[in-house]
Amino acid sequence: MRMRTRLLRGIVGIEAAIVLIAFVVVAAALAFVALNMGFYTTQRSKEVMAQGLAQASSSLEVDGTVLAKVDTTNNRLTCAIIPVRLSAGQKDVDLTPGKADIAVWVVNKMAGTNLYSSAAQAVTTVNNYDINTLCQQAATDGVIVVWGPENNGDTVLQPGEKVLVVIDFTSLATKLGATGATNGLEPYDVFKVEIKPPIGAALTVERTVPASLAYE
Repeated sequence: MRMRTRLLRGIVGIEAAIVLIAFVVVAAALAFVALNMGFYTTQRSKEVMAQGLAQASSSLEVDGTVLAKVDTTNNRLTCAIIPVRLSAGQKDVDLTPGKADIAVWVVNKMAGTNLYSSAAQAVTTVNNYDINTLCQQAATDGVIVVWGPENNGDTVLQPGEKVLVVIDFTSLATKLGATGATNGLEPYDVFKVEIKPPIGAALTVERTVPASLAYE
């Protein structure tokens, strides 16, 4: 009788151990699932944050002074040149026409979007960077992007490279049918240029035409 009691106690102990092991295995499996989902959620959160930061921050910045060409005879600003480079720490930016976009507004006079769509508007080889030459090249389309001499021949803006966004307001006004600006911009006119890369926030450059346009 005693031997049978001891045997029953041994069986109960083994069953309890089996149940305990089963609980441990199930708990381990659940913990693995929870950790795996946590790692996945954390990774996705980092990706979303990185994408949001890339979309919110501008990858382009103005590099220096915005230059202008002036018709002193009519006292009008006819052309503007905006030097642009990559912002610090940003990756390469594709400025191929059709992928990047440029919009131009002149308050109360003209407005145009999708002004950078032709392959001819991306000028990667230039022999003369004189302002008159650059503005003359922009006369056909109204807007061109000219790569600096450090360019490697493509239409991707990389660290160490610089581009010049050239806007000929006279030809652009003719193209957009803005009769009030076909001779250029008058003193106190406000113009805005928006350069929108494929990824990241647009770079907006706003300037007011000076009261005096005595120099060319």
